[in-house]
Amino acid sequence: MDNVEKIKDRLNIVDVVGSYIKLEKAGLNLKACCPFHNEKTPSFFLSPTRGTYKCFGCGEGGDIFSFIEKYEGVDFKGALNILAEKAGVSLEKEDPKKVDESRRIYSALEEATVYFENNLERNREALEYLKKRGITDQIIKKFRLGFAEEGWQGLYLFLKQKKYSDIEMEKAGLVKRSEKGDRFYDRFRNRIIFPLFDNSNRPVAFSGRFFGKDEKEGVITAKYLNSPETILFSKSNILYGYNFAKLAIRKKNFSILVEGQMDLLICHQAGYDNTVASSGTALSQGHLNLLKRLSNRIVVAFDGDNAGFISASKATRLALIEAMEVRLMNIPEGQDPADFILRDREGWQKALKEAKHIVDFYLDKLISEISDKRKLGQAVQEKVLPFVVLIESEIEKANFVEDIAEKLGVTAKVIWVELNKINKEDFLRLATPYVKQSLGKKLSSEGKKNRRQIILRQISGIYWWQKNSEKPILNLEDFRKEIKDIIGDEVFEKIENLSEKIKDEITFEVEILYGDFENTDKKIRELFNNLKIELIDEKIKDVIVEQKKAEKAGDKEEALKYLKDYDKLSKQRNKFK
Repeated sequence: MDNVEKIKDRLNIVDVVGSYIKLEKAGLNLKACCPFHNEKTPSFFLSPTRGTYKCFGCGEGGDIFSFIEKYEGVDFKGALNILAEKAGVSLEKEDPKKVDESRRIYSALEEATVYFENNLERNREALEYLKKRGITDQIIKKFRLGFAEEGWQGLYLFLKQKKYSDIEMEKAGLVKRSEKGDRFYDRFRNRIIFPLFDNSNRPVAFSGRFFGKDEKEGVITAKYLNSPETILFSKSNILYGYNFAKLAIRKKNFSILVEGQMDLLICHQAGYDNTVASSGTALSQGHLNLLKRLSNRIVVAFDGDNAGFISASKATRLALIEAMEVRLMNIPEGQDPADFILRDREGWQKALKEAKHIVDFYLDKLISEISDKRKLGQAVQEKVLPFVVLIESEIEKANFVEDIAEKLGVTAKVIWVELNKINKEDFLRLATPYVKQSLGKKLSSEGKKNRRQIILRQISGIYWWQKNSEKPILNLEDFRKEIKDIIGDEVFEKIENLSEKIKDEITFEVEILYGDFENTDKKIRELFNNLKIELIDEKIKDVIVEQKKAEKAGDKEEALKYLKDYDKLSKQRNKFK
């Protein structure tokens, strides 16, 4: 038995989920208001017998592992550790050498954090600088800010006394090897230190802001220096402040993304504890996955200058590709979020409340800057429409088209024509490797399930629900025959050969939807009729296309034939409706 099975064997899903949210009885199952989206009427159902849950409001579902991943904002490995501790299971099959190495590196990083903290307490100038920037003692302590002295081997000698080897310090990213390779020196010197934590609040890396004079005349020192990637730290999977923000993001159902550490600290200090920072690192799929586990909504608050706006546009583009609901805050020019909050707390609150979608933000910005209608139209075509193309919701896309057309004084048809000229493949060629990969998958996928697929899923669920029931309420043979008559033997064979996992999922879904046994026959009849209507609609679309082709080719006889087919199909549709 592997670790996952051991944990599932010892833990009941009711106890696990019930320790996070209040559950109520609902027949053989339990229900609750979904913890993953805001709702007043419970649509979250849990099956004790299957060990699974499903929300019919937002679509989230799975087992205890997926629940912990989503609720705690961790990956599978993190969920495994949390549940193993709850179950009293000792995780196996890990290389003891690697486990010991990781523990030593975690320990070295913790010792380094304490060392930096103690240095800061003794450095009056660095403390005064933080106080002038508006940082309180409480925030300094909570985020464990520190200071790296200007000496070359202060931390190195400290850790040597603690019995850490040169190799361990190097693997932790704390020291660097000299060019000759004969000695080691501290990576961080004369810098204010911001520790980066994993989801378990353990320091895994550092970011250091330069503080003081350059050591050599004419040498330009980087303002910020970050730890290198290590076995514990991957810059594309760590967001500064995420460990402190994850519960607030879930509770408030949105995250605020800023660029700098100071911005984040001031945001948290002001009560906006759902803020995370990219810390000068390009936003990645890993970062967005962290945030999406907690909420699909994100507000981007970057510096109020051109560079900040460009960065915000890139971040927004990535979030749109991931189908996130993303908005931009209007930060006053020349200010960063920290300045804005400290100077005008009410203004910040108002700007956050009025944060706009990137399309609205960019459109309003261009309209305010460009008075010439022709140039404005060109700018909108080049800079706004590519964002519209990335919007997944067709309804939302149509609303933006109407709005753009109205503000430009043209018809919506004109905007649609220009929009259809934009080739997503061209966008891919200009995008980062991550965008290419992510959007490429989206282009090659079939997209969201259409109405026919949803109906087929429910019918398949009813079939397997009744087939596995000791006391079926339907005549299964008649039911099977009707399915085959509508969808054909080939599609029905796919229903018969579904995986056990899928069968279990769809059976649980229809038990919730139809398990009260009230008007079940009527509901199923409606499902069959709706499926027939969907299939007829697909045929009607094909007939319309062919009829237009015949008209264009001047074949009146063929065009008339398709018109008759259209009339016949329409009558069939009305009968089922």
